[in-house]
Amino acid sequence: LNRQIELIQPRLILAVGRIAAQGLLQSDLGLAKIRGQLHHYPLTNTPLIATYHPAYLLRTPSDKHKAWQDLLFARQTLGDLTQAG
Repeated sequence: LNRQIELIQPRLILAVGRIAAQGLLQSDLGLAKIRGQLHHYPLTNTPLIATYHPAYLLRTPSDKHKAWQDLLFARQTLGDLTQAG
């Protein structure tokens, strides 16, 4: 995965789910503490936003609004990055 990220050079990484977010950020914090803020992938300093996994949202539909907020935040961040660069 590290090599793929280096090759693709994404402008933004969206980590979907706790395992993905913890792995990419090399953190043991829960998703509730990780989501809702901008992080950076340590190896390439690529901006990274974490959100809930779709399977979690099927089990917990009351958190869908939080996932929607995460996607809006990702879209805004990508727009900001596009304007800046």
